[in-house]
Amino acid sequence: MATTLTSQLDNPIEEKPRFTLESDTLSNGRLGKSKLVVTDTHTLRYEVTPLGEELIASYELSSIKDPRVIDLIDAVALIAEIGPLRVELLRGTSRRGLAFSNAQRKLLAVIAHEDIPDVDEKERVCPKCGRPLPKDSDICEHCVNKGQTLRRLFRYAAPFKSRLVWATILVFAGTLFDLVPPLVTAHLVDDVFTKRKVTLFLPLMLLLVGARLMSMIVQIARGRNVAFLGSRMAISIRSSLFEKYQQLSLSFYDRRNVGSIMSRMTNDTSAVYDVLVDGVPVILNQGVLLIGIPIAMLIMNWHVAVWVLLPVPLVLLAVRWFRKRMHRVWSRVWHQWSRFGGALNGVLQGTRVVKAFHGEQREVNRFGRRIRELAETNYLAESNWATFFPGITFAVAFCGFIVWWVGGQAVLGDTMTLGELMAFGGYLAMMAQPMMMLQRIVDWTTRSLTAGERIFEILDTPVDVEEPKDAVSIPNLQGAIRFENVHFGYDKTREVIRGVDLEVKPGEMIGLVGKSGSGKTTLISMLLRFYDPTQGKVFVDGTDLTQISLEDYRRQVGAVLQESYLFPGSIRDNIAYGRPNCTMDEIIGAAKAANAHDFIAGFPDGYDTYVGERGQRLSGGERQRIAIARAILHNPKVLVLDEATASVDTETERMIQEALENLVTGRTVIAIAHRLSTLRAADRLVVMDEGKVVEVGTHDELLENPDGVYTKLVRMQLEMNKVKQNFMDAEEDGDDEGTDPEKAEEDTATVR
Repeated sequence: MATTLTSQLDNPIEEKPRFTLESDTLSNGRLGKSKLVVTDTHTLRYEVTPLGEELIASYELSSIKDPRVIDLIDAVALIAEIGPLRVELLRGTSRRGLAFSNAQRKLLAVIAHEDIPDVDEKERVCPKCGRPLPKDSDICEHCVNKGQTLRRLFRYAAPFKSRLVWATILVFAGTLFDLVPPLVTAHLVDDVFTKRKVTLFLPLMLLLVGARLMSMIVQIARGRNVAFLGSRMAISIRSSLFEKYQQLSLSFYDRRNVGSIMSRMTNDTSAVYDVLVDGVPVILNQGVLLIGIPIAMLIMNWHVAVWVLLPVPLVLLAVRWFRKRMHRVWSRVWHQWSRFGGALNGVLQGTRVVKAFHGEQREVNRFGRRIRELAETNYLAESNWATFFPGITFAVAFCGFIVWWVGGQAVLGDTMTLGELMAFGGYLAMMAQPMMMLQRIVDWTTRSLTAGERIFEILDTPVDVEEPKDAVSIPNLQGAIRFENVHFGYDKTREVIRGVDLEVKPGEMIGLVGKSGSGKTTLISMLLRFYDPTQGKVFVDGTDLTQISLEDYRRQVGAVLQESYLFPGSIRDNIAYGRPNCTMDEIIGAAKAANAHDFIAGFPDGYDTYVGERGQRLSGGERQRIAIARAILHNPKVLVLDEATASVDTETERMIQEALENLVTGRTVIAIAHRLSTLRAADRLVVMDEGKVVEVGTHDELLENPDGVYTKLVRMQLEMNKVKQNFMDAEEDGDDEGTDPEKAEEDTATVR
């Protein structure tokens, strides 16, 4: 191969490029500029070296077979088969995955002598700062408008305008009452104690006590009012967030872990609530004080006030710088909290697997790393706080020094009274509080705005599968289904379904077969409209599925999935989930049709039996039959069965099969099963391979092709059944208990 390459490199190809793929990795794995140039006859790989751009490899286009993108460790590579060898055409970092996938599609088109397709070349970077965007978001946390986030938070207070007006009045009233005591102190010193105006003593003392009392009353009223507003706004935010979760399609959940999603609802919303209840009142009150106190000082003696207030702008600039720094730190904290929650959720849900494979210590070590990462990020936040706080303390103390130095000289020079100096000291002590609270305000606002951005990131996520504006109502679904050139990929870099064309007649039962990963479940997910095709259309009763009313459609479509999820609650509630207003007689009838009534009646609490988290208190077969009962009660016109008899014993499978026979009658059914014998009642079998429909026909028709995919699947399954049977015979040493000759006969009949 090296000789071939050398001879080609000695004669560089001069042709017009069809397209160019630029990358950021060299052939030795180091970062550097490289590119792949594809012409009508060759692919050329260049790299930038200290000597300039150098041609590294060249291949004839006619020799390239099966170009594809593979994932490496933090990298991707475009590879192809050239003769007996697998060759790496170009390599890049993982952030170049979309560009490499687009290049693969273009290269396939050039090899097939077709026009280069239009592809999404959009790089996932922030258009303002150029930083990479998060995988699951188009929002750059560094460029989000903080003021806009705060305004959006307060939109949730719009229904409580009168409360907001009342809160504003209380803030200003509280500030006025707080400004009174230093003025009273000045008059006490100058008029009562210095000039001996004894008659003013009692009124001034009553005024001082009254101001403190009114300040306390206002503070109580303000706190109760804000607590009411904060709780109502938190309810609105959580309700909006949960409603949005229900609207988002499965593609949203495919990109996120449960811990991250729960963190938005719990930690982030709690942070917003904290700032609404605790932060906003403090910010408003201390902010008004920070404005009112300097005004009072300037009115009293502006010569001294100018010197006292001189450090304040410097403190405000420091706070602004610190806020930006802390925003980045708290973004990392919330990210670590999401990872922490995701790790905890994954371990708790997979406890059985952890214990089965003796992975407790591994999980302890892995979880320990998450805890340390979270602790380190929190330490960074708190250490920044600890650095900023003493600086504010020193600034306040320095202002006090200025008061005594400048004010003392003014008193000695008879340009300021002793009472005014005492009032200045009182006002400075009052202003110390808002200045000391600046760092807390930074903390609150940074936490809340970062959390608020994460909440609004979810609320602003576009809904992939949504109710069409002019939805077509289909109150009586017939069940005619047609897939027309359907393509789909869970992300833009990988297609799972590639050009599927399939038509299903009303009342027909179709069996989907194929090896794992061939696209069967993805295809029925589009029929259930969990996802929409990225290309092509799905028609139901001649109407584009994306134009049909979701409420009408899903009311008439049912599914029994491979994992029969049961909600925590009673068996009765789970069966009636699709029809919560049904009668008990209807629930029992559906359970009997699903062969579930007998085992349900055997429980002490019968239909009121608590099923546990995800139905873990029931066996797999019992959960599956309850899921079938749920589908029977739902009474769908179109039914999807995804491995409805998977992972159950033979006796349970037989009972489920009988239940399914009661369920499929008179409906359009699309069923997936690895045990091919379970599809013996299907009108047609559709064989899928690598995202395409490769064979369609009846069981007998498909077996006529000895080299067909279906025939190979049947042979493999029959061989596996023989291995299982021989193993069981050897284990039981001749005892027939546990064997199932009838089941073996069914599988043999399937092959015949």
